[in-house]
Amino acid sequence: MTKSYELNLNTAGEFTPSLTISFSKIIALVIAISYGGGLWVNVQHELEGVRESHQLAPILHWLRDSTLALIFIFFGVLMAVAFSRWLIQRTNGRLTRRARLTLIIVCVGVFSGAAFALGIPVHAYIFGAHLEEGAALVADMLKDGSLAALVNTGIAALLVFVMNGIE
Repeated sequence: MTKSYELNLNTAGEFTPSLTISFSKIIALVIAISYGGGLWVNVQHELEGVRESHQLAPILHWLRDSTLALIFIFFGVLMAVAFSRWLIQRTNGRLTRRARLTLIIVCVGVFSGAAFALGIPVHAYIFGAHLEEGAALVADMLKDGSLAALVNTGIAALLVFVMNGIE
């Protein structure tokens, strides 16, 4: 039994092209977003004066946090790709290539920002990072996650442009 992802039959009986995505390009997105977004989050926290109980040198701090974020970002990007594929297939081929890529880029940015936000409590528990006084954990997650989503969207757009798409 072979699987074909080239054409799908929709409910109206018409053929719609399916989105094929290169796994190596997904890995490139994961690495770029993890380390690029991680750099942004570390610089942002440094400017805000956020400290951990065992503070490392800035470069080591960035490398450690970004490497640990890889698994969260990996699953965030996979969910974004799956969700955008589902949305694209629901349009029955009415989207242009540019619109499809834009949709993928926005989904990757939002889902990877959510992945960064979900990693905040884990990071705080493991490394003893202290939240600002009076700031709720959820508010910190929303703030950092939304800022990371904006940066990650830009990183995804740049990488998709450089890679000439994601197919």
